[in-house]
Amino acid sequence: MPDAKIIVIGDEILSGRTQDTNSYYLTHRLNELGINPNRIITIGDNGIVIEQVTKDAMSQADLIFICGGLGPTPDDHTIISVANVLNKKLVLDDSILKRVEQYFSSQGRVVPELATKQALIPQGAIVLDNPVGHAPGLIIKHGKKVMILLPGVTHELQRIFETGVIPFLSDTYLLKSDITLLIRTTSIPEMEIVNKINGVLKKYKHIQVAFLPSILGVDIKVSRIKDKKTCHSIDKDIKTVLKPCIYGYGQETIEQVVGILLHKKQLTLGVAESCTGGLVADKISNVAGSSEYFIGGAVVYSNKLKKMVTGVKDSTLRKFGAVSKETVLEMASGIRERFSTDIGISVSGIAGPTGATKDKPIGLVYIGIATKKGAKHEQYHFTGNRRMIKEKSAMAALDLLRRTIEVLS
Repeated sequence: MPDAKIIVIGDEILSGRTQDTNSYYLTHRLNELGINPNRIITIGDNGIVIEQVTKDAMSQADLIFICGGLGPTPDDHTIISVANVLNKKLVLDDSILKRVEQYFSSQGRVVPELATKQALIPQGAIVLDNPVGHAPGLIIKHGKKVMILLPGVTHELQRIFETGVIPFLSDTYLLKSDITLLIRTTSIPEMEIVNKINGVLKKYKHIQVAFLPSILGVDIKVSRIKDKKTCHSIDKDIKTVLKPCIYGYGQETIEQVVGILLHKKQLTLGVAESCTGGLVADKISNVAGSSEYFIGGAVVYSNKLKKMVTGVKDSTLRKFGAVSKETVLEMASGIRERFSTDIGISVSGIAGPTGATKDKPIGLVYIGIATKKGAKHEQYHFTGNRRMIKEKSAMAALDLLRRTIEVLS
């Protein structure tokens, strides 16, 4: 397999304004294909720096991915920088220019002069169609070196990679068809997973295991699996020790898994949220077809709305406070009753950085759930900044929902 490097370009990434999801996606997909990138480099929108880093990468690798800077604006330098490094002329690609012109015409807008820059590519480059945007992907062969240029917009990069890059890589490098298993877990620390499955995996030779933690959970990536029978056996063994914490596979999200369960069991759902501010409802409703089972949600941020919308008793709030098991139990039962749903789920907590007391620290979160069998709650103490606590709370709520639905008859 070729030595590969990934260069990510963007001032917005270096400044922290935008998260780099492209390198994560590329390394994940390339590893599945048997190509293991040995370095990821992030640089700004500076033509001189792009040229230098590209030269360095070419001296160290045979396959170089460059993400970002393919647009027509003055701060997009990737095309001309790569052309300079390879000593190639820029030529006008009529098919790209026509596509850009058609887009602006369909919007009733005048085609800007910058559209011509969008259609300039290094001579000899292979153009990869971008079905969801303007900037195409490019493959440039230079001797034994291969350079693949992709737009920085994540959904465009992913579409081009799947439809154009993978077929090229498969033909060029005769990629192996080893199986990769990606198991998604939540509510369990990485080290605990390692301890639980290390013994299980020792009986399988030649496989490679990686643990991919995020604020929402840990993905277990098992690669270099030779056949489906072994893959099934590994999955079964891991399930034996981790089943309660496994919520999905591959790129499945927990909201998709919850949606499938609700649909399968023909159950409806109502949500009452305080500290998450509608994040749980947003995730659930982000799944196509969710209107079939998701009746609605309420952001009951104030105590007044907790009482008015979900029926929380004034005495409960005075005695136990808004962040308490008693309150979330009444919120969950109340939203279920008032929305006439099979399930009601509720969240209340202290996301910080203010609002904490001696007895109720930042990160304290209660989640309630009510079904025909009654109501129950779970208590958490999350760490991180305000956004992280909100994300972790929403994830925990969806996971509690998943585990509850699985045992409902």
